[in-house]
Amino acid sequence: MLALLIIGLIAIVIGIVVSNSLKRTRNASASPTILACSVILGVVLIVLSCVRTVPTGHTGIVTTFGKVEDTTYEAGVHVVMPWKTVINMDNRNQKASLDLLCFSSDIQEVTVVYTLNYQIEKSNAQTIYRTIGTDYYRTVVLPRVEEAVKSVMAKYTAETLLSTRAELSNQIKSILIDKLATYNIEVIDTSLENLDFSDAFTEAVEAKQVAEQKSKQAEIEQAQALM
Repeated sequence: MLALLIIGLIAIVIGIVVSNSLKRTRNASASPTILACSVILGVVLIVLSCVRTVPTGHTGIVTTFGKVEDTTYEAGVHVVMPWKTVINMDNRNQKASLDLLCFSSDIQEVTVVYTLNYQIEKSNAQTIYRTIGTDYYRTVVLPRVEEAVKSVMAKYTAETLLSTRAELSNQIKSILIDKLATYNIEVIDTSLENLDFSDAFTEAVEAKQVAEQKSKQAEIEQAQALM
């Protein structure tokens, strides 16, 4: 917005120079019109250079030549000095969905589809910008999610992972709540949407289930034969 201020001032100066030049020529009558137009244009540009808009669901962080100020703005239109910059920090609920390649404790590959709903703490938006910046997802959220999911998956065998999805989800969520809270980021909800194992492991599990079913059926038939 500082550029608009400079352009506005230049427009006024050019208007004054051109107007004075015309006064010495046969087109002197055009001088007032040109001066008025240049002044109006300059004033409009200067006014626009002072206007900032903060969208709904955002907090405006004010900086002066890169230095973060103590002032913050709520959603709406604000008048700010042209040399100040307003960075909009998103306070809304944000969603991240990740596909992560993990390993169980028995070194089986498992692709995890994990979804996280989160938001930054509005009251700490300025602190987040000062310490992390605007790309807090890549800087903080993504690495912490990857770390939490992979660490929990590595605690269990592949077969155990198949039967404890709810427990896994709760463990991961608990870790993320603690980890992200230190960065003033709130976990709203999480979902362990899918666990996808290798074809070889899936086939082995299915074969084992079939064998167990056949064994149970054989036991039933044997018991019936003894009656």
